[in-house]
Amino acid sequence: MTAHQLYIHVAWTTRDRRPMIDPPTSVFLSQYFRRTAAREHADIVALAILRTHVHMLLRTTPRIDLPRLVQVFKGGSSYAASRLPGNVLGLRWALEYSATTVGPKQLADVIRYIEGRAMRHPGEAVEDQAGTGRE
Repeated sequence: MTAHQLYIHVAWTTRDRRPMIDPPTSVFLSQYFRRTAAREHADIVALAILRTHVHMLLRTTPRIDLPRLVQVFKGGSSYAASRLPGNVLGLRWALEYSATTVGPKQLADVIRYIEGRAMRHPGEAVEDQAGTGRE
């Protein structure tokens, strides 16, 4: 990473906000998003994957092509996750997404906000194999 960094809070939902993300899909998405971010010269600082939506805090260089990066996250993950063995839910994302830049003074608050999503939406938490709801 260069000395100049940009922090962006990105969020998007599943199509029609249907609960399409089960535990195996959540694990796959976490790995997919992190690999994709690294390949695109970005870092995921915080990530929350719920049954109907995703929140992500990215750190990247200011010269990012954000619409292309989000398309890579959404399009690639939808294609790959829908083809996972045993995935009966499929995975389709809504067309829209939200992106908000985050200043250095707000970083800690945004990280807490993202990490607290499962508690804020308890019915949408994706339980892992141990039942903790954590990735």
